[in-house]
Amino acid sequence: MSRKLTLLLLAGSLLTANLTFADAPADQVDKLLEQAQALLGSDIDDAEEKIEEALELAPKRADVHFLCGQVMGIQASQSIFSALSYAGKSLDCFKQAALLEPQNTDYKFGLMMFYLGAPGIAGGDTELAWQQVNDIAALDEQAGMRAKLNYYRQTDNDNAYTETMTSAQQRYPDHAEFYYQHGLALQQQEQYEQALAQFTQATNAPIDDEEAHFKLSALYQIGRNAVFSKQSVQQGIEALLDYVEAVPADTGLPSEQWAHFRLAQLYRLTSATDAVKQHLKLAANTDDKQLQDNIDDF
Repeated sequence: MSRKLTLLLLAGSLLTANLTFADAPADQVDKLLEQAQALLGSDIDDAEEKIEEALELAPKRADVHFLCGQVMGIQASQSIFSALSYAGKSLDCFKQAALLEPQNTDYKFGLMMFYLGAPGIAGGDTELAWQQVNDIAALDEQAGMRAKLNYYRQTDNDNAYTETMTSAQQRYPDHAEFYYQHGLALQQQEQYEQALAQFTQATNAPIDDEEAHFKLSALYQIGRNAVFSKQSVQQGIEALLDYVEAVPADTGLPSEQWAHFRLAQLYRLTSATDAVKQHLKLAANTDDKQLQDNIDDF
């Protein structure tokens, strides 16, 4: 399975369902979900154990199945011999989440992203993904725009993406989401100056998604964009310092430690040796293997 699938499956954020069941100890299940979510970036095997336990306790909770889809998808992307088995489990979990809460566009979005990210042999299917796009759009116009944009990006339909993004920003000019999403697309294309403009608009937008935190994410990306481009370095530093001050815990956003590492990278560009050491030390307080590897290679 590809690294692309890992990124797609991590793109979705876990929403806590309000449903409880008489035969399931809700507090215990919620704790297992929190533990599994926290382990996604550090120990996926332990995350799998937590989510399997949660599934046994609450087989009718859609949020449990949704996180199961994410966990099994990451396992699939990191496995060699068991990749197809894990991919099948991931798909089954995403399907079940969408079936249990058919009005929940986030769960349909997760299923759509699986269909887009997985190869055909593992269940990937662009036609089934488009079906989810239509279902999402029928439930929520803004979520439908989001789904279409992701679909067009993943299927390399640049013209349709550009037209839809223009329409989305005109339809929702006060929303941070579409400026942030367009910034990511431009950054991926190494159009760093244009990406910075979009991220800046996102931070200034009056309306944000309370769970996705697009404005906060845009602050982090301003700093990351400066690392990549080696331009607007001071703006990147200020954005990351604001991010460190504001980022709430347990949101699925890049960790405070990642922000400190990005700050170390930027301060190195300004030859601020003491600041580099300070932020590297703060970044090193992590169990994130990828971050540790980056620090070791710094």
